[in-house]
Amino acid sequence: MTEEYGHIPDAFDNLPEEELLMTEDIDTSWLKPIEDKTKQLKKETEQIRQQIKDIQQSNGDFLKNYPDVTRVEVIGKNREYIRYGCSNVQVSLQDDGRTLKVFANYD
Repeated sequence: MTEEYGHIPDAFDNLPEEELLMTEDIDTSWLKPIEDKTKQLKKETEQIRQQIKDIQQSNGDFLKNYPDVTRVEVIGKNREYIRYGCSNVQVSLQDDGRTLKVFANYD
């Protein structure tokens, strides 16, 4: 286009070459809070996705994961069952809500 119409002058034509080049670092400190918020939102989004995934299994059972649980107790008149050192605990509601199952893996 410039060959056909010739050179079209602009504001940069009058600047010395050293001013056309960036010679100083750009302050990006304002990005830190945005990056931190983005990380937080990604973490919260993943937690929500996990909760949604936990709600209903393909067979119709409801299964909820509790990855931070390390102790499982079943309480009746007394403490009927106690297991320490659990991991990957899952609670499943089955049989149209009539059966509650606790799956506690342990060492």
